[in-house]
Amino acid sequence: HEGKLTGSPYTVKLPFLHVEEEKMANKVDEHQLVLSAYGKTRLRWTRQLHQCFVDAVSQLGGEDKATPKSVLRVMGIPGITLYHLKSHLQKYRLSKYKDRKVNDKNEDTMAADYRLTKNVIPSIDENKTQTQFHDPKTMLQLQMEVQRKLQEQIEVQKHLQVRIEAQGRYLQSVVMKAQETLANYNLNSLDIDFSQATSVC
Repeated sequence: HEGKLTGSPYTVKLPFLHVEEEKMANKVDEHQLVLSAYGKTRLRWTRQLHQCFVDAVSQLGGEDKATPKSVLRVMGIPGITLYHLKSHLQKYRLSKYKDRKVNDKNEDTMAADYRLTKNVIPSIDENKTQTQFHDPKTMLQLQMEVQRKLQEQIEVQKHLQVRIEAQGRYLQSVVMKAQETLANYNLNSLDIDFSQATSVC
């Protein structure tokens, strides 16, 4: 008999679909697996499916140790192929790399703030008497020095913020270029498959 794989822009009939295959098709459909016009499947990464992917990557020791083949084995979801996981794992690695860079910049900013804060209040000569600290001129000089240090701190923070934003834009451009390259690779792969299929026909 004939079964139907739903969840695609159009219905694709699967001839001679047995009962076990129907169950598998239903499970695949839960994860938004779509059959393209070229005969390849396009996977819609839902939040639930992505979380399953993240859990599998974590079990394998992180995105640097995980491979598409090992993630495929741990996830164990019918219908998902290495073709789907290669692309998603690459995007996931780029995202994690960007997050690490931003965190490193934030830590550098906090360290710089700490060093500047220690220098905001100038060192006090222990030989100065209590009377000198009550002197209006001395207090005014101290206040001006503190204001100058605070202004320097603000300028440094602005400079660091500009650097962080520039780094963020650079990383975003890297991610976009990688995605474009991957998309072009997928399109070329589809064109090759299609040309081979037509030559066979």
